[in-house]
Amino acid sequence: MAAPVNAHSHAFQRDIRGRTQTRPTSRPGADFWSWRHEMYARALSYDPDGLYRASLACFGEMRAAGWGSVGEFHYLHRDPDGHRYDDPLVLSDAVIEAALAVHLPICLLYVAYATSDVDGAPLGPDQRRFRSDTLDEVVHAVETLRQRWAHDPRVSVGVAPHSVRAVPEAWWTPLAEAAEALDVPLHAHVSEQEREVERCVEVHGCRPVRFLADRGVLSPRFTAVHATHLSHREIGLLAEAGAHVCACPSTERDLGDGVLPARRLSAAGVPICLGSDSHTLLDPWEELRLPEYHLRLIERRRIVLGEDQDGVTRWAPAALRSATRAGGDALRTGAGRVDVGAPADLVSIDLSHPALRGWDRDHFAEIVAVAARGGVAEPLAL
Repeated sequence: MAAPVNAHSHAFQRDIRGRTQTRPTSRPGADFWSWRHEMYARALSYDPDGLYRASLACFGEMRAAGWGSVGEFHYLHRDPDGHRYDDPLVLSDAVIEAALAVHLPICLLYVAYATSDVDGAPLGPDQRRFRSDTLDEVVHAVETLRQRWAHDPRVSVGVAPHSVRAVPEAWWTPLAEAAEALDVPLHAHVSEQEREVERCVEVHGCRPVRFLADRGVLSPRFTAVHATHLSHREIGLLAEAGAHVCACPSTERDLGDGVLPARRLSAAGVPICLGSDSHTLLDPWEELRLPEYHLRLIERRRIVLGEDQDGVTRWAPAALRSATRAGGDALRTGAGRVDVGAPADLVSIDLSHPALRGWDRDHFAEIVAVAARGGVAEPLAL
């Protein structure tokens, strides 16, 4: 079958797996913002070779787990002191080369990152490696990377304004226009945290999706990453624009972000794709079932998502489509499908594995969605 498409990754964050699972006893709670402090500290530690090795380890595990391609949301641009490298794209190249070393096709989503809050506050010292000085710098980087890697069909490039808190208001429309002119994907973190939504309302008088819609950002090439805190009207705006949402449910679970409003998004016709984000877990099969299972826990009922087929509501086909075709559409690579002319990124399923014992053709999608596991393993003796 078509291999799952990982539409949102930060490869270096694999290095902090297990290292953010404690908190000082004196602190009443840990959340996204305390986790971010730990992540920033790790981000300051890499030279180009170190980033290559960290990315290689992440992508190797990703490939073994069954992901067939990746969208790398890349925002490490400068040296540990915040200065430009002689080659400003040396870290982008390191990440691309690591993916190709394990035969993982990659869409490098080059991130614009210039402010620390929605009101345009300057970056803090621990964000110095992420800095984009000008809009032109970002667009030039995307153009240069496209030219530099044009010879390799496994590599594509996209534009990624980080979030409403990290990109100046005046940059959003030109970045959307640049993505349109270059015919590349446009991805951004949207409404991952309630604080982000509240600050957008305080500063701009509207929620993030409305902010983006008013600046011409929403379109079929746009993907809102996370989108855990959306109003009904915002979902309508995404649907009207033909935009995607990329859920990263194992990361959202780990960080306590919230639960994707998958039922409302699906009802509105917004395509949902999947990513592993911070790589707390690298298993495409777990990612594809979590949106359904999270809603089961909240709504205390079963088969929440799904499509009606001959009088039966089935959730697995849509979940498999989210893991495959929807990701390829969001990255504009054509991956995630078995079609003439599509990339031959395939995954094999060991039907003799004990986890899939009892499968039949009528319930194949369901047993894969419920029980498939990432990674290569020898079947156990029964």
